[in-house]
Amino acid sequence: MSFKFNASGLMKGLTEREIKTKAAVGLYADTTAKKMEAHAKSNYKWTPRSGQAHQTLNGTWKWHGSVARVELSHGASYGVYLEFCNEKRYAIVKPTIDLISPQAIRGLANILK
Repeated sequence: MSFKFNASGLMKGLTEREIKTKAAVGLYADTTAKKMEAHAKSNYKWTPRSGQAHQTLNGTWKWHGSVARVELSHGASYGVYLEFCNEKRYAIVKPTIDLISPQAIRGLANILK
């Protein structure tokens, strides 16, 4: 007994699914980056002097191969001191990542179902 199987339809469907999934993940990464940035900008603990540290908190995302990487960073040159000095009382980047990451992972799991 023999049969023929044409995999071109299957391959086309898998390719389309991959493109749609990558687009959905990219959109979700962008939303997560904006959410992290908004949270950091509204919950920082230092007293703003020039406003630079607050204004330059930045949530971004980019592709690293097939991995979408979401980042939150300070744009101010002294941001590292806010994060790591004074017993980390003024840190906002890591606390924001720690708060939003579990939510982001759960949301991503829903997208990939």
